[in-house]
Amino acid sequence: MARSKGVSRKVRKTRSLKGLVPFTVLLAATVLLALVITRHRNTENFVKDRPVAVIDAGHGAFTHLGIIDVGASHFGLKEADIVLDIAVRTQKHLESRGWIAVTTRDGDWTPFSLTQRSNLANEVQADVFVSLHLNSHTSRRAHGLIVFHWRPEDKPLAELLQKRLSEKLGLRNRGTNIAPFTVLVWSSIPAVLIELGFLSNRREAMRLSNPQFREKAASVLAAALDEWMLQKRRMKSANAQQ
Repeated sequence: MARSKGVSRKVRKTRSLKGLVPFTVLLAATVLLALVITRHRNTENFVKDRPVAVIDAGHGAFTHLGIIDVGASHFGLKEADIVLDIAVRTQKHLESRGWIAVTTRDGDWTPFSLTQRSNLANEVQADVFVSLHLNSHTSRRAHGLIVFHWRPEDKPLAELLQKRLSEKLGLRNRGTNIAPFTVLVWSSIPAVLIELGFLSNRREAMRLSNPQFREKAASVLAAALDEWMLQKRRMKSANAQQ
């Protein structure tokens, strides 16, 4: 009997250790990534002048109940799945433009809490942090795109992204707004949170379910970030010459 209990305890311990392996590996990889990018930013090589973006696919963390937070869910679609797809596509578009782009998750779940997502961007000294989400409302008529920011100095970035995305994607421009979202408040770099349409609106949900629309959204977002970075560098260069 005692032996049986001992075996049971060993089995539970083994399972527990197995569960820690993916988290430990990912954490180690993240720390290594931060060290590598930081080191390169401080040395004279091809990486130094490449802008760095951290793209956060909203949700995907485990709740206190032990289930994955999928965000809003309407018409058989999950917010977490859609924003992940757009985040990965945005990463590819940015990299094709010469950026270093890092995502906070590349699967259904992430071990990062909200503050850790912001801290990741801070640690790698990223140029920008973008958190992707989808809106939801009790009224099925609510529609459109809105970009949030927290720091006053991030308003120009939010306005540029709002303008480009709403124009190119044909979404109602709901303007920009200030909001104390955790990922924005804890960020020490330019940061925005984008609500890329209402998943509760049938028309916008159908568009978001289309891979071609998500590809276009990622392309427009990457182009807008590149435009913002170019403006920022031109301004910095002009100030240096004065």
